[in-house]
Amino acid sequence: MKKRIGVVSDSHGDRGRLEFALMKMEAGGRLDALIHCGDMASDADFIGGNILQVVAVRGNCDGWMAEAPVDMAMNIGGVHFFVTHGHKYGVKSDTDTLASVAAGQGAQICCFGHTHIPYCEYRYGVLMLNSGACYATGNCAVIETDGRGGFDVQMMTNFD
Repeated sequence: MKKRIGVVSDSHGDRGRLEFALMKMEAGGRLDALIHCGDMASDADFIGGNILQVVAVRGNCDGWMAEAPVDMAMNIGGVHFFVTHGHKYGVKSDTDTLASVAAGQGAQICCFGHTHIPYCEYRYGVLMLNSGACYATGNCAVIETDGRGGFDVQMMTNFD
C-alpha cells in the first residue's frame, strides 16, 4: 500500500515552524506517517494530530529520561527504515558509521538529524536522509512509497 511519510528533525520546541512544516508536507496530500529524528521528540506528539503512525527517537537535547528510544528500525509502506538522531554515530564528521549500522539493519532509508543541515545521499546502499533542522526554518522532507519497496523523496528546505 502506498504511503506518504513526513520527516522532521531538530524542532527544539519551535512549534510554529513545525506547523509550517506540516502544511508544506501535507500540501501534496495527507500524511500516513510522521518521523521525528529527535531534539524535542515530544514535539512529534504536538504535530502528529490525526496522522496514523508517529515515530520519534531521542536526540542529545531530549534528556536521558525521555521515553523515546535512541534508535528504531521499522517498515512503513514496504520500505525498511532505520531512524536515529545521529549524535552517537558521529554524523557531524561523516555518515559512514551510521550508514554501516543502517545497512546492517537492512535499511533502505536511514533518517537522522543532529547536524541541522539537509542531506540526502546514498552510502553503503542506504539512502541517508537528514531533513535539516526544522526550528527557525521549517525544513522537512516527504517520502512517498509505492507499496512494493520503492520510494521517492522530496526535500523541503527553507530554500524551496
